[in-house]
Amino acid sequence: MKAVLRRDRGIHTGDEAALRFDGLTIDIAGRAVVANGAPVMLSSLEFDLLAALAAAPGRVFSRAQLLERAWGYDFYGDERVVDVHIRSLRARLGDPAGDPHVIATVRGAGYKFVGSPE
Repeated sequence: MKAVLRRDRGIHTGDEAALRFDGLTIDIAGRAVVANGAPVMLSSLEFDLLAALAAAPGRVFSRAQLLERAWGYDFYGDERVVDVHIRSLRARLGDPAGDPHVIATVRGAGYKFVGSPE
C-alpha cells in the first residue's frame, strides 16, 4: 500500500516542453492549451487526459490506462467516466467525434491521439 502511495501521478514527457501539433499547443509545465491560436480552458482531468494521449501520438490507450494516468492508481469507479471526459474535451477543442483531428475512438480498444506534429 505504501509503495502505491509513493508513486508519481504526474504526466511526464521527458523534457516538460510544449507539445506542438497542427493547430494545437500543449504546454505541459504551464498546464495550458492553445487551439487554433485561442486559449482553451480545461479542467485538471481534461488536461491530464489530453497530455497523456498527446505524449504518445498514435498509441491506443484503454480506458483503464487513461484512468491510471489521469485519475491515479487509487481510482475506484466506472471506467465509462473516461468517455464523459473525452466527450467534454472534444467539445472544448472543437474536435467532432465523427471526423476527429485530435482524439480518435478505436472501437473496442480505447482512444488515441491523431493530431499531426508541426
